[in-house]
Amino acid sequence: MANREACELYIEQEIKEGLAEGKKPHSIGKDLSAWVGKMFEVNISPRTLETRARRIKKVTSNGVKKSKPTEIIENPTPEIIKNRHPQGGGAREGAGRPPVIPPVEKEYVRTDTEAMQMVTIAILQLERIRIEDPKRIEGLNKVKSWIEDQLKL
Repeated sequence: MANREACELYIEQEIKEGLAEGKKPHSIGKDLSAWVGKMFEVNISPRTLETRARRIKKVTSNGVKKSKPTEIIENPTPEIIKNRHPQGGGAREGAGRPPVIPPVEKEYVRTDTEAMQMVTIAILQLERIRIEDPKRIEGLNKVKSWIEDQLKL
């Protein structure tokens, strides 16, 4: 564990020194990868060290970002208020995902032709009953009574 901490500390110090000398993150990563391999017997990709150098460079060069001062308008007109964006910006024309338009539900209207389709399906299903099935006659009688009830309507 101490070896790992020493390695991390060494890497961070070398990156900061290299950046202070004006070296590019790419060359720092390449050189540092070789040294870490020799000193700590660890293989670290030069790309990994380059990325870390870029991150450190960005933090040290930028520091903390300062926000823009808020503009105070003495007597705002309705036009200024209308065009003002609370986040200090606005949406670009055509930016972002297009709005989701819900699909229009169609009213389903049954037609006369569906009756024949349903009857065909019912017959196909009834044909699947095996002749040797002991409940076959009972099932067919149930269908027969249902049909008779439907014919009375």
